[in-house]
Amino acid sequence: MINKPSRPDPGSLGRAHPRLPKRLGWFVLVVLVAGGFGVIASRSSAPPEREPTGPAAEAAATIEAMLDPAAGDPLDRLPADFTAVTGVTPGYAVAPDGQVRAVHVGGGCSTPWGDDNTRWDYTVGCQAHDLGYDLLRYAEAKGLALGADPRRRLDDRLSADMHAQCDLDPRGSAGTCEVVATLFSAGLVVNSWHQRWGPPRTEPIGAWTAGLLVVIALLVVRVPILRRTRAVPPARKRAPLAEPDRDQAAYLAFLRMASLVGVVVAESVLAIAPMLGTPAAKLWPLTWLLQLAPLFFFAGGHANLLAWRRAVADGTGYGGYLAGRVCWLIRPVLAFLTAWLVLPLSLDLLRVPADAVGTVGRLVVGPLWLLCLYLLVVSLTPAMVWLHRKARVVTPLAMAAAVVGLEAAGSAIAASAVLAVLFGQLASHYADRARVNRGVLAGAAVLAVGGLVVLTTAGGRSPLLIADPGVMSSATAVLLIGLAHVCLAALPGPVGVRAVALGGPARAARFVRSAPMTMYLVLLCAVLMLAGIIGAARSAGLPTSAVDWLAQPRSLLALALLGVPTALVFVLFEWRATLDPDGTPDRDRGTARRDALAAALGTGYGAAGILGFAVTGLTGTHQTPVLLGFPLEPMASIIHLLLGWYLLHSVRIGTTSTPWPWLMAAVACVPPVITSAGTTGAVVHITTTVVTLGVAAGRVAALPRRSAVRGDQLAGAEAVP
Repeated sequence: MINKPSRPDPGSLGRAHPRLPKRLGWFVLVVLVAGGFGVIASRSSAPPEREPTGPAAEAAATIEAMLDPAAGDPLDRLPADFTAVTGVTPGYAVAPDGQVRAVHVGGGCSTPWGDDNTRWDYTVGCQAHDLGYDLLRYAEAKGLALGADPRRRLDDRLSADMHAQCDLDPRGSAGTCEVVATLFSAGLVVNSWHQRWGPPRTEPIGAWTAGLLVVIALLVVRVPILRRTRAVPPARKRAPLAEPDRDQAAYLAFLRMASLVGVVVAESVLAIAPMLGTPAAKLWPLTWLLQLAPLFFFAGGHANLLAWRRAVADGTGYGGYLAGRVCWLIRPVLAFLTAWLVLPLSLDLLRVPADAVGTVGRLVVGPLWLLCLYLLVVSLTPAMVWLHRKARVVTPLAMAAAVVGLEAAGSAIAASAVLAVLFGQLASHYADRARVNRGVLAGAAVLAVGGLVVLTTAGGRSPLLIADPGVMSSATAVLLIGLAHVCLAALPGPVGVRAVALGGPARAARFVRSAPMTMYLVLLCAVLMLAGIIGAARSAGLPTSAVDWLAQPRSLLALALLGVPTALVFVLFEWRATLDPDGTPDRDRGTARRDALAAALGTGYGAAGILGFAVTGLTGTHQTPVLLGFPLEPMASIIHLLLGWYLLHSVRIGTTSTPWPWLMAAVACVPPVITSAGTTGAVVHITTTVVTLGVAAGRVAALPRRSAVRGDQLAGAEAVP
């Protein structure tokens, strides 16, 4: 009997995929969000505010004369070497109102499509504006930028000139002339805002466009709603932990989240206190209580230890271990990134004083430094486990001595790194469940606090244990307070550990862990609102009520700038996140090697992205910092961060055996190659591109073989009666 081919349902031929409109809508939203982030991230850093001297002062005087007709001839004040430095020969032109203006001869109204003076002839105003911009560039070339005010005033003068031209000679269409002048003025404001009203410069539109396309692609392949559903290989069944080990793991998971919350709360208080007139130095007792970073490394070290033991037992190796641990560390960085992008705008809308912007910025920069150190702890866990087996007593003592020695030698960052690894290594001692007398632990905690008192009084060290971002607090002092906290955390016996592990606080910690980005951004919204209220009270006094203040358009827009991304982060990344943080699919030997490569690349690029944002801070730096040839500028940091996250997630879901992650990695390295400031950065990205393209080619060549195997499996299944 011959089976007739089945006929398609006529009604289904013209029917779109039921999820297509929804996915298209989310795709458009992701593009718009990424585009907005790209515009904000590519802003120039603010110029330093300094009193101009020498040639820069002459340039400032020339601009002042251009803006004030009563000040005399501007060209009489022109610096002697202006033409030699800029290549511009200034001259005079008669404006439509009869006024003689100093201008850039040959200049015009710049637009994206070239110079366009329009049919209403804005030429003289645009040429005078060009000369003012030339003077701003000259001052920067002389090493002293003039600040934001001269550029704002030059833009305002050009806007006034264009609208005045519409009154003088509307050419029969005054309304259209006003609209065009308004559009040109808006373009001026947007461009100057994008460059933070600093010296005008040519912007790398091509590199930014390429980088933005890569950012959109990396977001699209990671947003759960937009991803194509893929069957994830099942994770290998593991033997459950024994009850004491399970209770211990839950107890330390609670401590890990509690310590992280404590650090964020301390940073929030230290950020708000100066706005209330309270110096941060007076809050040193709070920092002794809430400097819980060592406890975070200790509790996190225990989680790393369990993950490494599982990786060894499962045969997933170092690649599977890194992917499992680092992927969940990079996710919260997206919340910091969101805050980094929109917080300055929100603070500006709320009229928060300029000196408070950097203070509130510690809420973003502080946790990033913490994550940078924790990435190091995660990466070195296998080595520290080996050292624990070989020299369990000598290792922590040697590292403690190294912390003190490095700080004495002036290497504060190295001392902090060793300190983080030390507390991560102490978790191996706690995991051994070798009970230490509670009296000994309590006595050690008291001695540590006593040593801290001596260090901060007789030793002359600052008692403030949480310093400003970029200013390292005493590593020895943090070591002592960390030992006190760890000793106190180790005091509870099995009954106490189990009570905490099964109690309400542990359940709350699990809830926070399920949506860390959302929880952090909600806290930041609250701090932002408080900062806005304080700023309003300091500048002009509070309105009649807090409700009136919240109802103001500026306040609503400022809160929406952070509130809307908070909702998007939750919906796009955490609402549908169901992947087991400790689960990894079963792998063969070849896949394990590819996983190790992808995990190493993902960890490296993720760390580069986190470090980039930690170094540049909330408002960026006037000169782009370069580390080992890597430009630490926002667009490159975004790409590094998302690329690392994507590669690690590919290991998690077992897609490194396909060519797509490797092709995406190769494409993502193209924009950083264009913007690399040194040969080292270019070599790293080019090498990554070559390696990933090689792996992708190998996986493409393997596709026919995999298809043949799948066909044989289907044929065998059909042959079964």
